[in-house]
Amino acid sequence: MSDIESRIQQIASVLGQLDDSQVPRNIRSSAKEAVDKWLLNKDKQMDLRLGMTASTLDDIFNDANLPLHFGPLCLQIQTALETLLTEVRRNK
Repeated sequence: MSDIESRIQQIASVLGQLDDSQVPRNIRSSAKEAVDKWLLNKDKQMDLRLGMTASTLDDIFNDANLPLHFGPLCLQIQTALETLLTEVRRNK
């Protein structure tokens, strides 16, 4: 597994932390969909996978129902995704 793929797996597992009973169902389902449909979907191009996951995460972060203590987690994941996206675009 490439370094980028292993980092994507780490991000996916951290995103799994949003699957918590304290998190509203719509946010949990959005996070799960972002991981399943985009982040871990190897049929899509890498920059699309990362970009769409980051976009979904931005929507989650801006959701007024997101519990406050999950905000920093979303920002950390967002930063990791943006870093990866920059690396992927630089290496194209």
